[in-house]
Amino acid sequence: MKKWASVQRGLCVLTCGMALLSCASDSSDEAAVRVEPTVELPRDVPPLKDYGGIGGSFELQDQRGEVFRLQQLEGRPAMLFFGYTYCPDICPVTLSKMAAVYRLLDLQPTDLQTIFITVDPERDTKEKLAEYLAYFQIGALGLTGTPDKIDAVVRQYGGYYTLNKQEESADYFADHSTYTYLIDQQGQVRFLFRHGDSPEYMAAVSRQLF
Repeated sequence: MKKWASVQRGLCVLTCGMALLSCASDSSDEAAVRVEPTVELPRDVPPLKDYGGIGGSFELQDQRGEVFRLQQLEGRPAMLFFGYTYCPDICPVTLSKMAAVYRLLDLQPTDLQTIFITVDPERDTKEKLAEYLAYFQIGALGLTGTPDKIDAVVRQYGGYYTLNKQEESADYFADHSTYTYLIDQQGQVRFLFRHGDSPEYMAAVSRQLF
């Protein structure tokens, strides 16, 4: 379980950093009611696109053990990402960027839903997903399912993953696609964010949905 302890330490560092940034930018009572972002967002961003060949509805189980279908969002846009809780870098960084998007656009989970789909259902139990996602404080849904169901959703969204398991060891890493999918109010994929995209860029593109 050494890798999980390392991930937890990393998450604590990220969480503390996010809190410090929030305090620095919201140092007055007036900041608490400010709607406009304190950071100027890029204005020259590409328009939303139609990715008709990827995406669509699916059925998995959330961290509360309840069935989740994409259509349950009922007109709410979403950001979707494939990852796993033992991920040492890409996943926590991506989720931290998503948290920054909420702050930059002054959004709540009722405005934009973050969806984290694990590619490692064997280790990512419902309890582990709930504990992991709670660090980011954005009301993220953690979804899991059978390997076959997860395989189907990953293919449906044009992604990939490989679990690099070793014999007689519970410690392993996964290679997985790093796109973040921006999904509109009709459940259609409208933009693919790359891992290197900044929170400001992600917020500027996402703002087109609101």
